[in-house]
Amino acid sequence: MTNSNKRLIIRLSIALSLWVIAIILQFTLSEGMVSEIIYGSIYVLAFIIAGYDVIIGAIRNILNGNLLDELFLMTIASIGAFCMRIFGEPEYLEAVAIMVFFQIGEVFQGVAVEKSRGAIMSSMALRANTCILIDGSEVDVYKVPVGEKIVVRPGEMIPIDGVALEDGVINTASLTGEALDIVVNKGDTILSGSINTTSPITIETTKEYKDSTAAKILDMVENATMRKAKSEKLITKFAHVYTPIVVALALALAIIPPVIIGIINGFNLGIFKSYIYAALTCLVVSCPCALVVSVPLTYFAGIGANAKRKIIVKGGSYLEDLANCNTVIMDKTGTLTKAKFGIVDIIGDKEEGLKIAKGLELNSTHPLAKAINSSDTDYYDFDVEEMPGYGVSATKDGVRYICGSRKMLDKYNIEPLTIIESGSVLYVARDNECISAIILEDEIKDEAKSIISKLYEMGKRVVVLSGDTEATVAKVCSRLGIKEHYSRLLPEDKVRKVEEIMKESSDKVLFVGDGINDAPVLALASIGVSMGQIGSDAAVEASDVVILNDDLNALPQTLKIAKKTRVIVKENIIFTIGIKILVLLLCAIASLPFVTGFTVPIGVAIFADVGVCVIAVFNAMRALRIKA
Repeated sequence: MTNSNKRLIIRLSIALSLWVIAIILQFTLSEGMVSEIIYGSIYVLAFIIAGYDVIIGAIRNILNGNLLDELFLMTIASIGAFCMRIFGEPEYLEAVAIMVFFQIGEVFQGVAVEKSRGAIMSSMALRANTCILIDGSEVDVYKVPVGEKIVVRPGEMIPIDGVALEDGVINTASLTGEALDIVVNKGDTILSGSINTTSPITIETTKEYKDSTAAKILDMVENATMRKAKSEKLITKFAHVYTPIVVALALALAIIPPVIIGIINGFNLGIFKSYIYAALTCLVVSCPCALVVSVPLTYFAGIGANAKRKIIVKGGSYLEDLANCNTVIMDKTGTLTKAKFGIVDIIGDKEEGLKIAKGLELNSTHPLAKAINSSDTDYYDFDVEEMPGYGVSATKDGVRYICGSRKMLDKYNIEPLTIIESGSVLYVARDNECISAIILEDEIKDEAKSIISKLYEMGKRVVVLSGDTEATVAKVCSRLGIKEHYSRLLPEDKVRKVEEIMKESSDKVLFVGDGINDAPVLALASIGVSMGQIGSDAAVEASDVVILNDDLNALPQTLKIAKKTRVIVKENIIFTIGIKILVLLLCAIASLPFVTGFTVPIGVAIFADVGVCVIAVFNAMRALRIKA
């Protein structure tokens, strides 16, 4: 619990004690001015202790031009209740109750936000404050430059991204949620947030702390509340309209009816008393805090429910878009498949084709290139030019070498070898002649079929976009039961296709990929989701949602959380507005000239404000416990 909340609880405890003492004295002391001064003074003291910061805040906001906020409304309503002494019947009890219960509502809000934030940050336990340098000294992580050597002892978190200078074993559960030990060899990249599990390991930092993986993930989580959902913005606008209208009605209620009745029947203070009391009730009801607190808190809790599952949603606006998403577009390689290709056949000149291919693909990070580079064959040394979506080429001793897709051959008018394309194919050409075709196959993820079934059960349209051959894409989609796919797409073709689908769809469109060459599409789609690319700056920056592990189960989970979060938001809006309208209608009925002996107690108004706010806050916190 924060110190400010602790201090407020202590103040409220003192104020409540004084309030109870004052109530006891009020109803036990004999009537008279002295008795009233005694218990009235205690009421005033309780009021000041409970609400001095509210009064100061209201004055400060008035000076800044923000007149009709909840601080102003509570201050006017409570001071107005004290001023009922003018009419001979002071409402001391209600005056203090307004302020005390308003502050109790603030405590509940603060604890709820703190709990939600704590749940998120504990699920993202990635922060390291210091690290050990190679000389044994301990320094602040923010002061460690790039290229510094640091030592991480067994059980400690790796504080900064770097390269291992010796072999070791790490656990990436804090990052991905998968409690698997991973063997690290000298020269391997290690991401911050991982835990060193065995012997001490020396790392040479490749980034500053602020640019490291763990820091970026924490930054995404902490800044998630900055991107407000449309519902949040709508509620803010509603409060700016609703509050002035109710205040104006309260003012009119306090003045117009008693003046009219006074003109007709003659003026007396008793006439004004009941109408001013009703106006004060309206002021308390007009406070919009239940709405302006519970709606953002619900989205924040929904973000927390995702974070528990290692899914980072960058803001409430994206959570709302997920709830409105009916089309899911998926990349094939690395999303539906494991991106672990194996060579199944080589047509043509096997030895020469593989040597050329390995030389051309040696420094490529593409999944197909990894399969080529894992072979034991020798390779030629080339100065390579990469052509995204096509392949790679190089010129050596006046001869052009090519390794790439069928489109790469078509680009240079090279006739391909005749093959039955049963997998992904890399064509190898030398001096404008195709000499080999390397056939590779990828392995479908174990959970892919069940996830696709779940998406269809949720009523989603599922589309696959791939740069692979038609035969390969059709084969994968057939196995998974996907009804719609598009093949042989270059990165720019994917962008055009997503634009077409977005024009066709009346709802939000989600694109999910592994982040490799997908940044333009991730940025274009209504919601861009990257999977398993926590070390890729481009993927993380372009995405609206980041799935830290490589598990497709996270996709239907985040969609369900978004839907349930939206339901809770609607519940809070309907409940809060409904109760306030009901109480305002009762106030209006009680104010009619022909209605006698019926008033709406301020206690009812306090419930319509603080009670409803507390209920809405507790309901909002349900989003943190959503089961998906």
